[in-house]
Amino acid sequence: MNITISDLSKMTGLAKSTISGVLNNKDGFSEKTRQKVLQTAAQYGYVPNEIARGLTSRFTKTIGLLIKDITNPFYNHITKGVQEVAAEHGYTVFLCSSGEDHKMEVEQIQAMVGKRVDGLIIAPLLEEVSFDHIYALKRKKLPFVLLGNIPGLDCDTVEFDDYSGGKQVTEYLLQKGHTQIGFIKGLNTSKAGKLRFAAFQDTLLAHSITTDPKYIFKEAKSLSDGFAIGNQLIAMEERPTALVCFDDVIAMGVIKAFENAGLKVPENLSVTGFDDIELAIFPLTTVSIPTLEAGKALARTLIDRIMQERVSKSKHIVFEQKLIPRASVKQL
Repeated sequence: MNITISDLSKMTGLAKSTISGVLNNKDGFSEKTRQKVLQTAAQYGYVPNEIARGLTSRFTKTIGLLIKDITNPFYNHITKGVQEVAAEHGYTVFLCSSGEDHKMEVEQIQAMVGKRVDGLIIAPLLEEVSFDHIYALKRKKLPFVLLGNIPGLDCDTVEFDDYSGGKQVTEYLLQKGHTQIGFIKGLNTSKAGKLRFAAFQDTLLAHSITTDPKYIFKEAKSLSDGFAIGNQLIAMEERPTALVCFDDVIAMGVIKAFENAGLKVPENLSVTGFDDIELAIFPLTTVSIPTLEAGKALARTLIDRIMQERVSKSKHIVFEQKLIPRASVKQL
């Protein structure tokens, strides 16, 4: 049973206003009264209701974190970074996932606003969706930071240079002698996927190489999607010599399909990914993304906006990506 201020009032014989004042460290109470309240609260395990406290103090010391996919390891270190910085400043984090679904994203944001969070960190869908719910936050003047950016919206953002990452991995494959290169895109709502694919195409064109449409795969997001595409590649009479995957999870699905068919990476197909996730147990050539640092930057930017009530122009932070060559690409 949760002990309330009313319970403490009955136990101590003191007014509820006195109990509340002592628990909120206000002046005007004798040391005897203060000790009586604190000892009783400790004895019976009183835990303050931060939401109720927020009704009178303006702040609830909570922030909402909305990610796209709670099962994707990409968000592990982002979440960890947010939580570490939030804890340092006495904030509790409410974690929600949109499941890459626009309706769910809108509903989760509305729910967290209803919980009276002091601010929001949002990893929104950025392509082929409406942003009315984000603009509504701006009108409410509720502090928020986006992981990514929405053209035309002036707000705090943290993002990754996905175009650079796509260019780096494509240049690397070309240096290794590959010209027949496939690409597995992410979801259509992924701006990162579109930027990486644009860099892939631009880099090939700069070397007078055209993209073969049959080697381009769309709407992938999971290990099973990668596995299915891997089987499609295995069935081809002429396969690409290399494959760029939207992320490491998809890449591992492709590799698993090849292994199940008795084929090997990179002997039968060179494979690359993005994210450099810890579960990529195969020595996968990938593009490392500083997700922990980004998570910390998201939290610091939001808390600064909340506590300092910063009215200066919006803050924009861009993190670079770095190619990590490993054993999944062979020299032709």
